[in-house]
Amino acid sequence: MRFTSWLMALSCLITFNASAASATERDNALATLRSHAEAAHSDALLVQRNGRTLLDIHSAAAAQPIELMSATKSVVALAIGLLLDSGELTSLDQPVSTIYPEWAQGRKRDITVRMLLNHTSGMQNVPNAGVELEGAPDLVKLALAAELSTEPGTAFSYNNKATNLLSGIVERASGMSIEKVVAERLFKPLGISTYVWRKDEAGTPIGMAGLALSAADMAKLGRLLLDKGVAPDGKRLLGEAFVAELVAESARSKDVGLLWWRIPAWERFTLRSDAAAILSTKGVDEEVAAGLLKAGSRTFASKTALFAFFAESLGPAWADRYGMEITSRGIKLGELFEQERGPVAAYAAMGYMGQYLVVVPETSLVAVRQIVRRDGHDAAVDDYQGFAADVLALSSTL
Repeated sequence: MRFTSWLMALSCLITFNASAASATERDNALATLRSHAEAAHSDALLVQRNGRTLLDIHSAAAAQPIELMSATKSVVALAIGLLLDSGELTSLDQPVSTIYPEWAQGRKRDITVRMLLNHTSGMQNVPNAGVELEGAPDLVKLALAAELSTEPGTAFSYNNKATNLLSGIVERASGMSIEKVVAERLFKPLGISTYVWRKDEAGTPIGMAGLALSAADMAKLGRLLLDKGVAPDGKRLLGEAFVAELVAESARSKDVGLLWWRIPAWERFTLRSDAAAILSTKGVDEEVAAGLLKAGSRTFASKTALFAFFAESLGPAWADRYGMEITSRGIKLGELFEQERGPVAAYAAMGYMGQYLVVVPETSLVAVRQIVRRDGHDAAVDDYQGFAADVLALSSTL
């Protein structure tokens, strides 16, 4: 009996110490998130687990909804799910030409709604939206008139123009603007009442960006994904199969589902042996090319580490230089750096300047980071490229 009691006491002590260690690790991970968010001049940081708030920081600017930038695209994807559930769209593989008959001829007849959602439509697109799309009077018409750069369904290419067409598809299929569909069928059931959605001159809500929400309301969308499309009151808003499709690996990229990003538990990057030839063939500025080639045989243990190298080799304005010389020429990161990935551990909506909604299913964690557009934004610091990694580090302590 004495021996048994001793074992029980020892077991309790071990459990207590493990719990204390876990709590300390969790607190340290939360402190890291707070510290990094503040260093990146974040306006909102919200971390929740099972609906319980672990961290909530807001600046005065966060009293108003903050534009999600490209994270808007992830909400547009949810709108497509709403129309699938109602039968207003028949399937993700429905040809766009059934909605816009002018696409029934030529190669565009092969483009499906799914291809618009997973960036494989093949539509011509300038990666920098500011060059071609910002200020365009009718973004849906601009998308419909686009030429094709590749055969539909054959290649992944991040495409703002294709996303804008989705706004038109929702309106054509439902008879209501995408804003009204989302407000009535998604926002209202979730208790989201305050938002702003920018429109083009034709009055169509912009698909590639433009929706503004609070951090708390963004978190409600993350919670909806965790609960597989079911609202807190038990009402199903999105089909479970559709929610699974949202985050399933797409046909042409492991990084994306349907306008939602797939975040691996870990990743490593090394310079490809043919990177110099690619940079030369594409006519990349010699100074930028030389800076990237300084990577040599180094291995970067995360995108954060890789981007820190870019800042070191290209200077504080590395993001602008990289965008101008690499992204605008259609060069993908994977063409320059080999990437090794761990298993997918989280899903995310992400936008320009570091707007994030990260969802970690294993630990029921939802994390939001927002920042307001200001003059003097320093992408190397303020984009908080390591946010998802910090969230996963926290998740590992839960």
